[in-house]
Amino acid sequence: MSILLILNYAVAIFFAVHAVRTGRQMYWIMILLIFPLLGSLVYFFAEYLPEVRHSGVARKGARVVKSIVDPNRELREARLGFERTPTVDNRSRLAEALLARGDYDEAVQEFQACASGPYAKDVKFRRGLARAQLLAGRHAAAAATLEALLADSPRDAGSDAALWLAQALTQVDETRALAAFDHASHVHNTTETQAAYGIFLASLGRDAQARPLLEGVVHNARVGTASSRELNRESIDQARAALKVVESRGG
Repeated sequence: MSILLILNYAVAIFFAVHAVRTGRQMYWIMILLIFPLLGSLVYFFAEYLPEVRHSGVARKGARVVKSIVDPNRELREARLGFERTPTVDNRSRLAEALLARGDYDEAVQEFQACASGPYAKDVKFRRGLARAQLLAGRHAAAAATLEALLADSPRDAGSDAALWLAQALTQVDETRALAAFDHASHVHNTTETQAAYGIFLASLGRDAQARPLLEGVVHNARVGTASSRELNRESIDQARAALKVVESRGG
């Protein structure tokens, strides 16, 4: 059997598996098996390509390519937009672009300007300010922003705000941080939360409490989907490294 024929059937089988997993009509499988070459071409253009083009992975890939080709484009356009029309929405866009660029201190300034005056209680701007403060290493300020936000708008603040508060408090007050992590694990029980909680416990030498959390993150990564692993790659890698430290201490 020639290599081309083997490749032909391999592609047809790939698309057949895709058809089954995505719940396509059974006639696609018959077409792919009976007419592997023609069927693969038709399936690719009729079913596979439209799905890929509209998938989150494709959109993410497009954004990555754009960021590589012109990494400063969004920041440049956001800054120009604000200079032309200095509205609070354009300032918010500029702040987000600065945050994405890693200019955390300037992002803090812009978000502070957004979350002032008539917009002092705006949830979106206060969330942005808290993220910028946290990334800028201004942990006490971030904690204060988040505590006020959660007190004023507990429903609209977002469950991830509970995790941000816990992370901010790790550099402010150990006891309050532990309580905040315990709360976050109930209202925002994600891979990121479990990893951050386990890592913080390990940093305090509480290995017996940290280990099951870190092991849970590593286990879920092993049995989970590829998209989930990619989404939580940083947290998984950090949890895996922390688990090795815990194991080396006999925890």
